[in-house]
Amino acid sequence: MTFCYKKVFPAIFLGLPIVSFFYLLFNESAGSAPVFVLPFMVLLGFFVVRRYTADLADEVLDDGDTLKVRQGGLEQTVALRDIVEVSVTRNTNPARLTLRLTCAGALGDRIVFVPLSAASDCLPYKPNPLADELKQRIATIKATSMRQP
Repeated sequence: MTFCYKKVFPAIFLGLPIVSFFYLLFNESAGSAPVFVLPFMVLLGFFVVRRYTADLADEVLDDGDTLKVRQGGLEQTVALRDIVEVSVTRNTNPARLTLRLTCAGALGDRIVFVPLSAASDCLPYKPNPLADELKQRIATIKATSMRQP
């Protein structure tokens, strides 16, 4: 699904204004005002798309006590005990789940990904089930590691 957010959506979102620009530029019956607005729309759209998709991980796989994260050509294995905070940004579409790590790895000190959609995504004040499950598992791992001598 991340492929759609990182590749397909930007191609459509930025491609349509670019095609419209060239159509209006070479069409003599169109006025000149919209032609010069479109490059600014594409530029603004580019920065908005980069802001919301550049840091997304391509794939996050649950491997028990660790998560395997892939972003581009980089891969990192993150132990659940190394996660400090799990947060969900719900005011964006799609919702983004952010894992803040104790120390930076190959992908930095934050892992951001789009969790699979759940029925609760439509309800604005209902907690994200994946975030809740991760928080619970992290708390359990940290509690058991503190009890061991």
